[in-house]
Amino acid sequence: MKCAAIVITQNGLKLAEKIQTADLADITLSLYSKRNITSIDTGASIKYFTIMRDLVKKIFFQYDALIFFCAAGITVRMIAPYIKNKAEDPAVIVIDEQGHFAVSLLSGHLGGANDLTAELAACLGSIPVITTATDVNALLAPDSVARRLGLSAKPLQNIKILNMTLLKKKKIDYYIDVDFPAAEKYQLLLQEMGIKSLLIDMDELKNIKSPFVLVTRKHIEKEGILILCRHKLIAGIGCRRGTSSTHIETCLRQACERINYGIEDVTLIASAEVKADEPGILQMAEKYGIHARFFPNTIMKKMILQHGLIESEFVKKQIGIGNVCEAAALATGKCKLVLNKTKFEKVTVALAWEK
Repeated sequence: MKCAAIVITQNGLKLAEKIQTADLADITLSLYSKRNITSIDTGASIKYFTIMRDLVKKIFFQYDALIFFCAAGITVRMIAPYIKNKAEDPAVIVIDEQGHFAVSLLSGHLGGANDLTAELAACLGSIPVITTATDVNALLAPDSVARRLGLSAKPLQNIKILNMTLLKKKKIDYYIDVDFPAAEKYQLLLQEMGIKSLLIDMDELKNIKSPFVLVTRKHIEKEGILILCRHKLIAGIGCRRGTSSTHIETCLRQACERINYGIEDVTLIASAEVKADEPGILQMAEKYGIHARFFPNTIMKKMILQHGLIESEFVKKQIGIGNVCEAAALATGKCKLVLNKTKFEKVTVALAWEK
């Protein structure tokens, strides 16, 4: 989870540095501090800003989570212009500058703010403050389940219906389409969360009374049925000239497996314009029927600057830009990086979910 910590006081910086230097699983933290705050020598890496409003405007959609070390009121004013919906907004957490409380403020379920709040509170010895109704009633919401499974929850309006059903102390049933890839694996994952589910043939749906949760690849839009489905994947790919399609395919497959997805979930391959005639990429895309897009350096550079991507000086000397796979994936539009640049022999891959 790619996180940004924003601090405006000396003690807030101390707390943020503690998080940055802690060994927290699956969390990478960029630290932004106001220029007049001096760092304690902890080895933490810090980026400085002058005006918080300008910083938030720049980075709001660059990160999976924003962690503010300040008053909740300040945070609300900073993020208000950029809030869209629970499917697109990043997680937002507020921690007071003494570290007494860690508050989950935005995107508690789908954005993962509630889980992240609990983890940060444990790291700092803070009291976690989580206000979503299902959580305060010790109920596991379906949209939280979706996030933990790495699945998308659709349609968004049905989330409320399912959560209200839970709050009325009514049971929610979970079903898995027998044709869903690795259906039995997802059944086991649900079981590990304490959720019993049934594998069903889709023809049986007409006999099941809603509301319920259904894990499937099929498109169903009906009130009271929350669909958990795989995200559409965008694969950003960089490679050395002449790399075979077989090798690129192997690397892409291994990258997808790291997030429990497969090549069949990839709907778009993206790369730099200089790779538009790369036989290995084109042949692999044709084999799987995946559309490929190639972006000019001007757009790639914009993505690198906008998202603060790390560049390879060697690659930059070769083609004029130092980041291909991440920049290309982000250049496709509304998406969220879920696998940052992953290096293989002669190939780099980044994966993003379409929003």
